[in-house]
Amino acid sequence: MERICLPLIFQDSMVLQRRKPVCIWGEAEECASVRVTLGEDAAVAEVSDGKWKTYLPPREADSGLTLTVSGGRFSISFTDVAIGEVWIAGGQSNMEYLLKHDADREEALLLEDPDIRCYEVPKISFPGQEAHYRMSDAGVWRKENREESPYFTAVGFYFANRLHETLRVPVGVINCTWGGTSASCWVSEDYLTGDLQFYLDKAREVRSSIDPEETLEKYIALQKNILSSNIDMGKPNLAPIRPLLDEAAHDRLMTMNNWPCSAFRPCGLFTFMLKTIVPYTVSGVIWYQGESDEYFSEHYESMMRAVVRCWRSNWKEDLPFLMVQLASFEVMAEYLDFVPIRRAQAELAKKEPGVYLVTAMDTGMRYDIHPKRKKPVGVRLALQALDKVYHRHLPADSPTVLCAQWEQESVVVRLKHCGSGLHVKGERPETFDISADGEDVSDFTVSVRPHELVLTADAFLTAHTLRIAFCQRAYCELTIYNSADLPVLPFALSLSR
Repeated sequence: MERICLPLIFQDSMVLQRRKPVCIWGEAEECASVRVTLGEDAAVAEVSDGKWKTYLPPREADSGLTLTVSGGRFSISFTDVAIGEVWIAGGQSNMEYLLKHDADREEALLLEDPDIRCYEVPKISFPGQEAHYRMSDAGVWRKENREESPYFTAVGFYFANRLHETLRVPVGVINCTWGGTSASCWVSEDYLTGDLQFYLDKAREVRSSIDPEETLEKYIALQKNILSSNIDMGKPNLAPIRPLLDEAAHDRLMTMNNWPCSAFRPCGLFTFMLKTIVPYTVSGVIWYQGESDEYFSEHYESMMRAVVRCWRSNWKEDLPFLMVQLASFEVMAEYLDFVPIRRAQAELAKKEPGVYLVTAMDTGMRYDIHPKRKKPVGVRLALQALDKVYHRHLPADSPTVLCAQWEQESVVVRLKHCGSGLHVKGERPETFDISADGEDVSDFTVSVRPHELVLTADAFLTAHTLRIAFCQRAYCELTIYNSADLPVLPFALSLSR
């Protein structure tokens, strides 16, 4: 019997990438070849071992099209297809975070534009998982309207709207996320080598001591309990809560995370989620993740470099990665220090071509790991895309340190990307920690000039070494912005004389 099937992402109302050859692929039975048509364009693919792949020629933005795939006597058509800009939204819960929970959701839900669409990759971590859970909430292309927008990734929603506002073309966001996941979940095994090998070693150690069928039953039951818990993510957590796990329970959880069916094991979501959309033609990746790598923060720069290179290898293209530097946060049920993660994110953006950084420091909440305002994050990512990818020459970069000079009792820190000048929101510049010759300095002042920060203290007169840290605490306030309302990136400086 003749049969043709395509990956689930190919559906009515999908968005295909403009100005690039568009990859269409799938499987076929009893067909020697498959013909793909989109409007006046057509391509033919030979079937080999039941699989086929072809490319449609690049097109300009459009909508209301029909994509037809046929072979022999079999034909399948997808309607309401748009051509525009397509981005993958990857990471953990702060990218997964839905618009229905966002602090600005009521205003956002007034927006309605059929050219802004979102697809959520079904959350699958082991073969056959679809049989155990209702998957109807994912695996469909949604359009921006009051009924469907609540199920967009909030960051992706604001990102897409800002892109659309400027580019005036359809925008599609592919939500490929899972809350609580380490970056190690999103790469293939051949990228976990060297200082990252321990992720695989631990998983293999766990697997050697368990019964796969027994753990699968336990995992299925656990996931059903989680899905039925119905947690209100939009309700702010305003105070620390009692730790959910003692040390022994935490160790058991770490073991469960390495079960062969767990979403949190190394490489699992790369295999069962990301690979389902490779090589769907896209423009780039927006990425908000890192909270779950706090325990192994010293490896995070290497880990994210592996993610970037793995994804680029799979797409056979140097996709731009736009990363979110983690928000200010201190404790929810456990104390977490994201300072090393933020530092690793900044270092990766400096060193890896095509990786760009926006900060979410000023959106954070002291006792809630899920900031409720995602609009600033989505807009900042869009500005980076418009500037770096679409070359619209917009102010997109946060102010960053250019140099620092010691002048008697003052240190002058000069910054780039200030636009027409820096300004302070609130009563004073926050948050600085200063030490002179290893001793904390509490009596100092900070003044803000258009392109400089001037820090002054009597202790500077006799000191031989200084360390100046800006927003280097787990939780802190960030109040200094450039003329485009982009906050200064956290930094730490050491000076000597």
